[in-house]
Amino acid sequence: IIAQALDEMKKSQGPDFDYSKVNLAELERRTGISRARLRRLKENGFVVKSDPRKGRTKKTTRLTGYTELIIEKGVTNSNAIYDRIREKGYQGGKTILKDYIRAHRYLLPSKRRIVSPQGNRGRRYQTAPGECYQMDWGFATATNRNGSTYRIACFVMVCHCCGKQYVEFFPNARQENLFIGMIHAFMYMGVPKYVLTDNMKSIVIRRDSRGKPIWQHDYELFMGNLCFETKLCKPYHPFTKGSVERLVRFVKDNFLAGREYKELTDLNYEAIRWCDRMNSDYHKSADCT
Repeated sequence: IIAQALDEMKKSQGPDFDYSKVNLAELERRTGISRARLRRLKENGFVVKSDPRKGRTKKTTRLTGYTELIIEKGVTNSNAIYDRIREKGYQGGKTILKDYIRAHRYLLPSKRRIVSPQGNRGRRYQTAPGECYQMDWGFATATNRNGSTYRIACFVMVCHCCGKQYVEFFPNARQENLFIGMIHAFMYMGVPKYVLTDNMKSIVIRRDSRGKPIWQHDYELFMGNLCFETKLCKPYHPFTKGSVERLVRFVKDNFLAGREYKELTDLNYEAIRWCDRMNSDYHKSADCT
């Protein structure tokens, strides 16, 4: 751009044109480059030189001292890592963290893919506020502070309308733990019109000849006392309650990733605080996307 503008000025001013006495105001009008930068280029004979500092990196950044905690235990979720290092005193933002994770992914083994993805086979549907909650169990491996790993059951419930979520952990998925988790979720979110769930043995025994579910006796009394209904999903078709299926994976990848706990009660206290923080965030999916 500068060379073309100088050639045009030389043709218009004739052979007496001198590069050392060029009018910077006219050159600024022709090129759109600031006069201060043109003045610096004029000192170098209008030769654009590369910045000698280009490509350099600072020896210390805001991530210095926290890099050992970033890709610890194979966790690459930036939100989960950001929460962990903020508790340790990190004062930086997420952008520099994401750049570091992207540049050091070679330290992680590649994920094994058993089958190729089949694409989306479900259809999006909407419900009114407080009409439908989706409920499910998930099973994950958690690590305590002693380094021992345990298999725990994760009870999750999510509102299909607004996406408000509730998470609680139990040692197993027995019926009494299901009742406790549902009561705590209703205290946290309210009682819905109906709950959408799988064909659990603690909920339904079987179906009659017409396909009508035969409820487990204790669960039927539980529904009558709390005044809500239950709808069962089609077997082997997780797309009907995809919100809660996605929430189970989100808990494993975000909340449990790299987290250690002292006992199950402390883990549930941290889970309810995590739910409060997640429910206070803005979700595009709940805003008519």
